[in-house]
This record gives sequence, C-alpha cells and structure tokens, in this order.
Amino acid sequence: MTTRKGSLWLAVAAALLVPAKAKARGRADATAHRDDPVQKQSRRRGERTPQTLRPVASPCGRHVAEVIGGAVYVDGRRVRTSEGSVFVLAPPIWRRDGRAVAWIERSRGEARVVVIDGVDDRGVAPLPLALPDVASDDRVFWAGPQRIHIGRALLNPRAVATWNE
Repeated sequence: MTTRKGSLWLAVAAALLVPAKAKARGRADATAHRDDPVQKQSRRRGERTPQTLRPVASPCGRHVAEVIGGAVYVDGRRVRTSEGSVFVLAPPIWRRDGRAVAWIERSRGEARVVVIDGVDDRGVAPLPLALPDVASDDRVFWAGPQRIHIGRALLNPRAVATWNE
C-alpha cells in the first residue's frame, strides 16, 4: 500500500511541475495582474493635432515658407493644395535661386510632393504630384531648375519629378 501511495504522490508532483501547455515567460510586472482584462491596441492612430513648423527662409532671404495649423503659407499667403489641413512629412526646401519651393505632404491618406515654381509671380498655382510610396525619412532635393529627387539622399532617389514651365 505504501508503494501505491508513493507513486500517487509522485504522479501529482510531476503534474504540478510539468505544465500541460507551454507559457511565455516575461519579466514580472508588479502592476499587471492575471485577472486584469487584456487591452487591445488600436491599429488606427488618433486624430493628429494641426501641425506647426518653423519658418524656412529662401536662400535669397526675400521669401518665407511656413506651416501653421496644418496649412502651408508662402510669403504669408496660404497655398491651397487641398481642402482642410495637411500633415507635412518633409519640410519646405527652397531652390538655390529662391524662386521655387517644394515639400512632401499627406492629406486624406494620399502622399504627394508639392512644388511652387515662380514664387515671385503672383498667379502661380501649386503643382501637386502624387507619390506611390513615402518613407518617414524621405526628403526633397533640388537636382536642377525643374527637377527634384525624393528619397533619403540626392544620389539615391526613391522618385524623380521633372516639369516644364
């Protein structure tokens, strides 16, 4: 009878020590309890607040581009590329002569590069160009009077845009 009791206790001890299912073990968190409900993280980001960036002066010093409240302003005039506010992914960059400016923005889930060529002219409209793919570290580089490269570096562009007057 003692052998039977001994083997029963051995079976109970083995069942307690060897788990039936493998469990992931992490560091013990004093604030988390086993009975707390699991919180799922949402895939959508919350609404962004309107963006404001520092003013960017042109190389000649006569013009200024700035983002205030999710709207882009060049020389104090709002540049209307879309209705509502935009999120600027790459800040405005001026061409060397100071007559053109470009930036990357996102509005309604669509990324695009916007170019304003001929800032001195009063009737110039922005030229928005849709971008298929944009990384968070992409920038705009001027590669000529009417040519821009979009990417991490000037010589390694992800996209290239050219236009005529």
